[in-house]
Amino acid sequence: MNDDMTRERLAQGVSELESRVGQPLPLAESLHKALEGAVYPLSARQLTWVARENEAPALVLSLLGSLPRSSFGSVDAVARALDGDLDATAPQPSASSR
Repeated sequence: MNDDMTRERLAQGVSELESRVGQPLPLAESLHKALEGAVYPLSARQLTWVARENEAPALVLSLLGSLPRSSFGSVDAVARALDGDLDATAPQPSASSR
């Protein structure tokens, strides 16, 4: 089997999978859906309760559970806090590479 045939079969498999389960949602969209109907300000614990009520995916619930114990004024504030957490876990460039 050559590379072109392999790529074609892989593309067909991905298309078939997407047609069955749909395309993955970006985190921001999942977060907005999870917190739909929330009335701010809310604590991290309250945000988690709202997300559970909205049947949010486990990943979103886990991320909300990792938020600092503070009050959030909007879904954008939550997203910024999560973005900071995700940046903190990303590998940082060493001082010698700067």
